[in-house]
Amino acid sequence: MKKFTRIMALLLALVMVFAMTACGGNNKPEGNTPKDTGSGTDAKNTVKSEETVTVMLAAEPTTLVGLTGIQDQEACVVQYATGSRLYDFDYENGKTLPSLAKDCETIDETHYRITLRDDAKYADGTPVKAADVEYTIRVSHENGVESVVHVVPEECKAEDDTHYVIAFDEYVPGWQAGLSETNMTIFSEAAVEAVGGPGGAERTMPLSAGRYNFKEWKAGEYMLLERNENYWDPEYVGYYKYIKVIWASDSASRTLAVKSGDADVAETISVSECKTLENDPNAKPLIFPSSTVFNVYFNNSSGPFTDPKLREAVSYLIDSAGINALVNMGMGEPVQGFIPKQIGEYYKDYFEGGIHPYDVDKAKELLAAAGYGDGLTLECIVLKANMAPATVVQEALRSVGITLNVTSLEPANYVPEARKGNYDLTIGNNDNGFLSPDNFKLVNPEQAYDVIGGPKITDEAMTEIVKRANSSDHDTAVQGWHDAIDYLFSNNCLVGLYSKLTCHAINPSITGLSLVKRGYINITELHPVN
Repeated sequence: MKKFTRIMALLLALVMVFAMTACGGNNKPEGNTPKDTGSGTDAKNTVKSEETVTVMLAAEPTTLVGLTGIQDQEACVVQYATGSRLYDFDYENGKTLPSLAKDCETIDETHYRITLRDDAKYADGTPVKAADVEYTIRVSHENGVESVVHVVPEECKAEDDTHYVIAFDEYVPGWQAGLSETNMTIFSEAAVEAVGGPGGAERTMPLSAGRYNFKEWKAGEYMLLERNENYWDPEYVGYYKYIKVIWASDSASRTLAVKSGDADVAETISVSECKTLENDPNAKPLIFPSSTVFNVYFNNSSGPFTDPKLREAVSYLIDSAGINALVNMGMGEPVQGFIPKQIGEYYKDYFEGGIHPYDVDKAKELLAAAGYGDGLTLECIVLKANMAPATVVQEALRSVGITLNVTSLEPANYVPEARKGNYDLTIGNNDNGFLSPDNFKLVNPEQAYDVIGGPKITDEAMTEIVKRANSSDHDTAVQGWHDAIDYLFSNNCLVGLYSKLTCHAINPSITGLSLVKRGYINITELHPVN
């Protein structure tokens, strides 16, 4: 279970928006995450009401807690609303901030002493204690939760009610951001056992310390959350007494629900639907640029793309701006690739203008020089969700005599094929999950075949680069990231395509929708427009 979860997590946790709290404070760049382009969020709410707001998700959540390792986007939305974590993540500014944790002391590069807030408490007024942190992290580790895969439970210890020592099996840069994940809600063992243990907690919420309390779950119909009147943070005031969570799998149905007044917020609608709402009086589109970037990956270790000249030639055929215009209807941003600009000083521009140049004539010249003037046949596998950019790449290659056979696969079939490297090129994404030693598995020659997709680099030179990038020394780590970027693009290992957009719809009279870790929506700060 643990190994499976960890491997699957790599696709979604390759790079993070670097931001550190007091521990190891020299790892703190000043990158900014792109802001919401449409919410019009105004000042924080200071008023409470007896009203209900209705939020429509894309699916029924599978669980109320993340203790068992079960997780999905919709569950994370509910978990953020109902739980408190040691750290919180400021998506807008790309910073990890203290939450239940007040302070942190570095013991050494694998051991840290966390001090809890004195006023941290559960909804019934019971204090949150270090023993609760110890319990949560131990159970999460036993069930393979990715945020704590590098934790060594037997070396972790609750020293007293407010001090907890966390231990890792190696230096883990950005571990605080991992503990800000929505599924790292802190629970007491007594509260979890009162609802039947971790398994029982999936359907019956244990006593928690979040902004809202779980009240009711009518399977197949709705969930109801109620404002926590004893929430420990006095700076937060929830306007709505109740949040009613409903769901519909069809994006158009979610959009229509907001237009008709059946819902106040619709999670995850299509870019095209957002465009149609630009002048709609009943539903307002919200477009949040994300730090998830999509790339074309060449297989560097087997097949025709072991030839660096061919990689270079094909790179000039990929029109990132054109693909962005297709996928994001021109509203996103073409990218250099691999990592987003939001990671601050760890990012560096390699290409002038920030993206690989598009030059068909240059591509033809290089193809001829490399001996491919008469063309060749290449194999591409992609997830069905990535067929649009794959088709554009296919047509671009066809224009110079290259046949690209594209095979569209469901995740269950794509993953094993991609892991084995059964492709000449593929299209995938890097998502800013959290920084860890796993980040560079995508490009680590020692683990090139243990990841889902990627450039499959088997050059030992990358081994040393990866070690530097994961160093506990700040300057060494920054240089390591820069060296990785230089290697990837000087060797034409991949081509950046575009940044992902997350689109939602909201009642124009309501504001306050924001994003939290991994781009999940935060529904706890909704309130009427002032």
